[in-house]
Amino acid sequence: MPKDPYQQYLAMLAKKRQPAVDLAQRLLEEDRYDQAEQAIRAADDSIYGAVAIAKLYREWLSRLVAEGRVQTNRARVETVFHRAEYWAHSAYPEPHTEVEAENYASGQADDTRELVKILGYHPGKRS
Repeated sequence: MPKDPYQQYLAMLAKKRQPAVDLAQRLLEEDRYDQAEQAIRAADDSIYGAVAIAKLYREWLSRLVAEGRVQTNRARVETVFHRAEYWAHSAYPEPHTEVEAENYASGQADDTRELVKILGYHPGKRS
C-alpha cells in the first residue's frame, strides 16, 4: 500500500473509478459513448477521470482496428478516434505559463500521433 498521501489518494480514486470504468467499457461496446463518459465522470470528475476515459477509448480503438472494423464500419471507428483524441487532449490542465502551454501542446500532439499510429491515418486529415 502506498505510504505517500498523494499515492494513497490516487489509489483511492482508481478503486472508486474502477466499477465505472467496467460499466463504461460495456457501454462503449454498445456505442453508448455519452453514457460511458458520464459513468466515469460521475465516479471521478478529476483530471484522472478524463485520463481514464481517454485510455478506455484508445484501448477500444485498438480493439476495433485489430478486429478489422475500419473496413466494415469506418464511421464508428472514426467516431471512437475523435472521442479518444478529445479526451486525451482534455486531460491536460489549463496552462499557466508559456512553458506549460508548449509542453501540453507537445503532449497533445504525441497523443494524437499515438492514435494515428493505431488507426493508420487521421480522420479528416487525408493526405
